[in-house]
Amino acid sequence: MHVLRYDRTMPRLLEFSTTIAVFILTGAVLFGTPSTVHVPNLDGEAVSPISEHHDFTVLVFVATDCPIANRYAPELRRLYERFNGEVVFWLVYPSDHQSVSVLREHRASYGFPFEAVRDPENKLVALSGVTVTPEVAVYAGQRLLYRGRIDDRYVDFGVSRAKATVHDLRDVLNRLVAGRDVPFTETRAVGCYLSAI
Repeated sequence: MHVLRYDRTMPRLLEFSTTIAVFILTGAVLFGTPSTVHVPNLDGEAVSPISEHHDFTVLVFVATDCPIANRYAPELRRLYERFNGEVVFWLVYPSDHQSVSVLREHRASYGFPFEAVRDPENKLVALSGVTVTPEVAVYAGQRLLYRGRIDDRYVDFGVSRAKATVHDLRDVLNRLVAGRDVPFTETRAVGCYLSAI
């Protein structure tokens, strides 16, 4: 005679599995794959910043009112000048409900030389996994290779070094354009926290 025993963990496992499946399906429907994520540029045109047609892409997440992000403008200009032509840079304003004119003025006043997009639904935020501004996400084609800080100048909010001693973004880009293998890496970025998506 076989006795069926009730395992108390079964309902929990089923509930957990269902939750994970719903989360994955919802994420796929809402945010899609990198090639299907379209966001508006500052002209209101839908663009897909993470493209399989670009060898390397850097998404730079900023906010107009984040002082740390604004202080990185000179370094971001230097990186753009150094890698332009080999790497595509995008300025990303996540969940920013400010007017396009304010975003244009911010971009111009800080001298960002690359195209900017708005991420009002945080699609790029969710896809890249960033949590603060400034934070960068580096893609090779559609594969995320690096997420984190630009360099180590900021140790914590309100605590900074006179000069950076580790140049994370620059080092990753140097290895990529030199044709070296770059496994996924992540560093902790210090900055202004993004609102919950």
